[in-house]
Amino acid sequence: MALRIALAGWYGSDNLGDEMILSCMAAALRARGVEPVAVSIDPERTAAVHGVEAVAHRSPLDGAALRRSLCNAHAMVLSGGVVQSETSPWNMWFHTSRLRAYGRSVPAPSNRRPARAVVAAIGLGAGHVRGAVGRRMAVSALRRACHVVTRDADSARRLRDWGVPDVAVGADPVLAGDAALVSSRAAATRPPPSHPPEPTGSTHSHRDSTDTICVILRPPNRRGIRTAAAKARTSWQPWMGQLAQSLDALAERSGMTLRLLPFQPSQDTPMLVALQQRMKTDAELVTLNIDNVLAEVARSRFVVTMRYHGAIAALLNDQAAVALDYSPKMRSLAAEGGGWASVVDLAPLDAGRFEPRMLIDAVNEAQDKSHRTAEARGSLRARLKVNDAALDDLLELIQ
Repeated sequence: MALRIALAGWYGSDNLGDEMILSCMAAALRARGVEPVAVSIDPERTAAVHGVEAVAHRSPLDGAALRRSLCNAHAMVLSGGVVQSETSPWNMWFHTSRLRAYGRSVPAPSNRRPARAVVAAIGLGAGHVRGAVGRRMAVSALRRACHVVTRDADSARRLRDWGVPDVAVGADPVLAGDAALVSSRAAATRPPPSHPPEPTGSTHSHRDSTDTICVILRPPNRRGIRTAAAKARTSWQPWMGQLAQSLDALAERSGMTLRLLPFQPSQDTPMLVALQQRMKTDAELVTLNIDNVLAEVARSRFVVTMRYHGAIAALLNDQAAVALDYSPKMRSLAAEGGGWASVVDLAPLDAGRFEPRMLIDAVNEAQDKSHRTAEARGSLRARLKVNDAALDDLLELIQ
């Protein structure tokens, strides 16, 4: 019987960043002869897209069913930016309920199963968690993990400050690059290309880029008890006039066409369509999926992004980038490698004081910093070894 490891994160939605994490984590397990089992809010979709076994978990109330589904899993790995309450106050309840369900699924010890549930967090992101209860939930769950490896130093510092011991700093799994995405999903939807990109260095040549600007926007996080999806329907509306004016000015100043990329179509597309209608200049709305996302980002000269994995894609593609700072993770990623990307504070948008020059100045700064992308990419990819070491140690514990 092959070893089976459950992968937990925000999988099964149309968020391409999380889907890329799943692809890269599944590839890492398969390379070690381990069968990945994805915990998904849409298991049918996950199985079809990724070619992995998937089990359902859509609510903390589904714990009993999840326990039964995971009874043959030998370990669980949690990944992605799930330690936060920025998107919803229910976020910590949701993700820690999966860890609890797995812990209760472990049967009596045998020669193939350890006496306790083996859990690791690898490539974990920790943002703002409001309230002591949410932080206690995170600390309680992560203290039981055999390894906690964050994707950035700021996440590690937060967890240590809250009381999580022995936190290591690794990297986001997607930094393994396009080669990992292809190898993970070859059996699911497509054969690998005849000349797959190497896993080191840039995945993109500037010869391939056109005179366009890649714009990746998302609805802002708002406080409140509603789910992130519910809040996303209207949270962006006060921004539209300022964003349209600023992007029009950027297109006119640069002489480039804008390409609007929805990294989570269900939430981002309504916002981008409304933006298109408000803008005076033409902007192309691009259809994305996990197969084409890195290539579509690579088609532009530089990237303006609110999405974390939009910035990761720019880094992989060796592109200048502007990180729109809606969450602490954006500033943290932009600071890697001596500061490879520029950062725009979005507080003036909420105050109605955002001016086009703020975006234009940030784009100019990003292009001046673009020579640092190779260093930042190299240092982050070197930290993937920390992820790998934690995964290898996990396998030793369960073998």
